Amino acid sequence: MSPKREKGGGVLGTLFRYEIKMLLRDTRTILIAVVAPIVLFPGYILILNYVESREQRALEEETYTYAVMGSRADWAEDLVAAAIAADSADPDTTRSRATFEARSPDAPLEVLAEGDLHVVVEGLAAAEWDSVRAEQAAAGEDGAAGETAGARADTAGAGEGVRAPVPAVRIHYRGESNFSREARNRLRERILEVRAQQRDSVYRAAGFPVAMEEVAPVESLSVATAAKEAGALLGLGLTPLLVLLMLSGGSIVAVDAISGEKERGTLETLLTTAASRTEIVRAKLLAVIAVGLAVAVINVANLLLYLVVGLLPLPANFAVDVSPADLVLLLLLLAPVAILVAATLLLLSGAAKSYKEYQVYFFPVFLAFIVPCMAPALPGIDLRSVIALVPLAGVAVAVREILVGEVDLPFLALAFASTSGLAFWLTRLTQETLSNEKLISGAELDEADLTGGAALFPRHVLRWFLGLWVLFFVVSLWFGQDLGIRGQLLVNLLGIFLGGSLVMVRRYRLDPARAFGLHMPPVRTWLAVLVGAPSALLLGVGLAQLVNAYVFPVPEQLLESFGQAMTGPELPLWQVVLFLAVMPGIFEELTFRGVLLHGLRQRIRNPWLLALAVGIIFGIFHVSLFRIVPTAWLGFVLTWVVLLSGSVYPAILWHALNNALAIVPARLGWVPEDFEPEGWWAVPAALGLLLAMAILRGRSPR
Repeated sequence: MSPKREKGGGVLGTLFRYEIKMLLRDTRTILIAVVAPIVLFPGYILILNYVESREQRALEEETYTYAVMGSRADWAEDLVAAAIAADSADPDTTRSRATFEARSPDAPLEVLAEGDLHVVVEGLAAAEWDSVRAEQAAAGEDGAAGETAGARADTAGAGEGVRAPVPAVRIHYRGESNFSREARNRLRERILEVRAQQRDSVYRAAGFPVAMEEVAPVESLSVATAAKEAGALLGLGLTPLLVLLMLSGGSIVAVDAISGEKERGTLETLLTTAASRTEIVRAKLLAVIAVGLAVAVINVANLLLYLVVGLLPLPANFAVDVSPADLVLLLLLLAPVAILVAATLLLLSGAAKSYKEYQVYFFPVFLAFIVPCMAPALPGIDLRSVIALVPLAGVAVAVREILVGEVDLPFLALAFASTSGLAFWLTRLTQETLSNEKLISGAELDEADLTGGAALFPRHVLRWFLGLWVLFFVVSLWFGQDLGIRGQLLVNLLGIFLGGSLVMVRRYRLDPARAFGLHMPPVRTWLAVLVGAPSALLLGVGLAQLVNAYVFPVPEQLLESFGQAMTGPELPLWQVVLFLAVMPGIFEELTFRGVLLHGLRQRIRNPWLLALAVGIIFGIFHVSLFRIVPTAWLGFVLTWVVLLSGSVYPAILWHALNNALAIVPARLGWVPEDFEPEGWWAVPAALGLLLAMAILRGRSPR
């Protein structure tokens, strides 16, 4: 090794040791990255064992109170008494016993609601029971009024369609109470057994040739072992938990490494030393990576000690069967995740000038990491699919499959490679970006602070859109059903998007024409729109099909209900076009391809990254998981339309045509509602989109 390399390595080692020394002095980092993983796992096991044993003991020792009501209360009371007697006389010693005590309040259901009763048993005449079932069927319910065990048997010798006047019983309980649910479960189980005995006695008396339990017996068996079920459960939450700890612990180091030093003014002093900017950045990056790796190593060691060695007895739903080799695979999969987290946090720290600004940016980054890690919870997700190529999501699914004992090495390697590739690229980007002295020293940001107004807007645009997203989400969640589709669209498009954009323009004294992109494009641009809009729509539909089939499977019923909610028969066609095509085309483009693009293009110089960033933010604003990818694609394409045409007007028309073409033909019956373009359609669609972009390139971006 040359002397120069030795010197460089020595400087890097010195800087890294300094960063680690500063890290170890921060008790917050030690608590989150070291103490929390060491204590959390055994603590969770102990607490879970304690809670389960205590709850089980409390449920067994409780005296359950019940009352009987209804027009056939006498019959129901005899049935309950027989059920309680059967429970006491059961010779099965492994089955826990329950003590029941009868009460006779004047208003049993009111007393139940107040919590002074555990269950209320209602005896119903046959006609009343038929009426209840008819009401529930009309309301689309299935026993919503109470858990029901109805006794039904055709009378021997009765004519066809004639039913014997046999009463029924309903059990009312409080779903939020463990004790009420337990009383309902125990009583219901015994009532069903007594009912079966009574039914069988009728058949035996009529000369039925075999015992009823021998007629078409039904048994359900899980082919998965208890260890596999426990592994699947643990696999749902393990990766999000580890990433959460990596983000929390690494964030403390990252924010202090650059943003904190900017605020204290100590980074400029470090830049005057013999260390190069690359070495400074690498040392800080290695320190944040060390925190993430510490979280991964400690938690994998926890799995080794408690799942393999067995230091503590595990709850039944926590007894996962893993080997040391499986844990080595887990550690290998988590290593690129730690590097990816570190590079992202350090880049974020460099982009922020202060602790406060870093905290504003941290929340969307937190969501960007946690959401893919929830992929194992999606129905139908399997590692042997495109999900292996999705960074973070592939690792999360791979972790779950390792814990259930399904080690698919080729696809594990794909999941590892996809996340490693993103981590490598982001690490290089972080080093190159933070090697800029102006960025890591914050001098340029100070100038923006002093100038204020439009110069400050690029730094604040993301926090404004984060606020708009939170407001958009809260309004949709809390008031969406009350507002209806038209009211919600008006609030979102006019109140949140347009209103928020106007506030930003006024607050930062932006030029409205530049901020919104209000420039007339050349005539040929409109031809590009007419060619490109249907082409991009077909590609977007195909992309949505691929995502729904291989990445985020969505039940067909959910897609149908969403479509009906958006374009239900209560909306006439002209309102569908107005609210779902014209208005989104105008106001969403002014907001996202206008104000958002205007702010971000001064921070992101690469047009591909700029279009990708605007597209992703646009997709996230559409909330529903199955809509994020296709709407992000539309946002990506529309951003290029504005960049190439220098105007927001073509994007407005393109957006409106896209939505109209997606809705109107199906509404008029020109195409089936379940229309799906065939694979070969992608070729002419791609050629049409390329042609449209070629036409748009005739004008330079403004």
